[in-house]
Amino acid sequence: MKIIKNIFLCLLLVFSTSVSFTQTFGKVNIRPQISTVTSQQQEMRIVKPFEEYFALERVVDPGRYIVGPGDELGINILTSENMIWTLKVSPTGDLLIPSVGIINVAGKTLQNVLISVVDFVKRKAYPNANVNVTLMNVRRFQVQISGAVNKPGFYTVTPLTRLHEIVEQAEDFHQFAREFNIKIIKAAGKQEKIDFLNYLLNGDLESNPTFLEGDRIFVPFGDVGKEGIVIRGSISGKGYDIIQKGETLETFLQRRAKFSEEADLESVTITRVENKKEKFLTIFPKDFKTTVLKPGDSVDILIERGVSVNGFVQTPGGYTFFPGYTSSDYINLAGGNTVEGDPNKSIVRHLDETIEKGQSVLIRRGDVVVVPRTRKSVLFGDSSILEISASLTTVILTFIAATAK
Repeated sequence: MKIIKNIFLCLLLVFSTSVSFTQTFGKVNIRPQISTVTSQQQEMRIVKPFEEYFALERVVDPGRYIVGPGDELGINILTSENMIWTLKVSPTGDLLIPSVGIINVAGKTLQNVLISVVDFVKRKAYPNANVNVTLMNVRRFQVQISGAVNKPGFYTVTPLTRLHEIVEQAEDFHQFAREFNIKIIKAAGKQEKIDFLNYLLNGDLESNPTFLEGDRIFVPFGDVGKEGIVIRGSISGKGYDIIQKGETLETFLQRRAKFSEEADLESVTITRVENKKEKFLTIFPKDFKTTVLKPGDSVDILIERGVSVNGFVQTPGGYTFFPGYTSSDYINLAGGNTVEGDPNKSIVRHLDETIEKGQSVLIRRGDVVVVPRTRKSVLFGDSSILEISASLTTVILTFIAATAK
C-alpha cells in the first residue's frame, strides 16, 4: 500500500510540474508578424515577409516609377539602434514614419521620394543617422477597359502592368476592334492614341504602355463596310477583321493569322469586287509584301495540295505530299494495287497537264496517280485461267463445227 501511495505522489508531482511549465512557457507567438524589442526607449521593428510576388519584366526605374497609395517602402534608420520599417503609403498619399512624422509622397517619382524621405528623417528626428529607403512592394489598383474587347470592365493591375496584359484579362480584342487607334484617357483628362499593332509587329513598348490610377482604356469599333475584310480557310480564328489604310497582306497575316498544319501559303487567294464583278487574285509569298488589302476583300488560305491516288489500288484517296516520294511510294501508301491493277503502267498527271508513266516517277505537289487495269483484266475481267481456257475451247469447237459442212 505504501508503494502505491509513493507512486501516486510521484505522478502527481510530475503532472503539477508539467502544468506549471505549460502555463509559463506554452503560449508562444509564432505568427510571422512585426515583433518589437525595447531598448533605451528605442523600438526596432522586423520587416514582415511579402504577401505577394510580382513577375517583373525589368528592374523598376526609380526615375520613371510614380509612387502612389498602396506602395510599400522599406526604411532603415541606423543610429545607436537599428530601426527597420515596412510602411505603406496611405490612401491620401502620406507616409507615416514612426517617431518622425508624416510626409506626402504620392505623384512623385520613386527617385524623388527616396531623396525626400531621407532628408525628412534627418531634418525631423535623426540628423546624424544613416538612413536607407527602398521600394519593397508595388500597389494594386483597377483600370477600366471598354469598347471593342470581348469582356469590358474593371481589372486589377499594378503600375507595371502593360496594355497587352489587360487585354488578355478582357479576353482579347473583339474582331471589329481598331487596335491601331486605341485611346488612353488619363485621370487629368488628357488623351493619348496608341497603335497597338506597332507593338505586335515591331515590339515597340511605347505602343504597349503601363497605367496609373484613374486611367481609362477605350478600344473603338471599326466600320465593317469601310474597313473590314474577311479571312477564311486553313487557319484558326477565321472571320472578320478591321484593317488599316494601306495595310499589306504580309503585315495582316503576321498579326492576325494562325495557320493550321495543312495551310498552303503557296496558294493564297484574294476575292475582290471591282466594278460590281468578282475578281480572283492568286498571291504568292514573294508578293505578300507589295499586295495592299482593300476593304471588302476576302482572303482564303487554302489547304495545301496533297497527292491523289486513284484506280486499282486498295485504298484510293488523297495523301499528304512528301518530297522525294515516287509513284511507287504513293501506291504503297494506298495499300498497294489490287489483283486487277498494273502498277508498272501507272499514270501520273501533273498540275501543268503533263503526263508520265511508271513506278519511278518523282511526285510533285498536286499530282494525281492512277493505277490502270491489267490487259488480262481488260479482256477477261475476273475469270480464272480454267474459265478462260474453257471459253476459248468452246469458241474453237463451235468454229470447227460451223465450218465442217
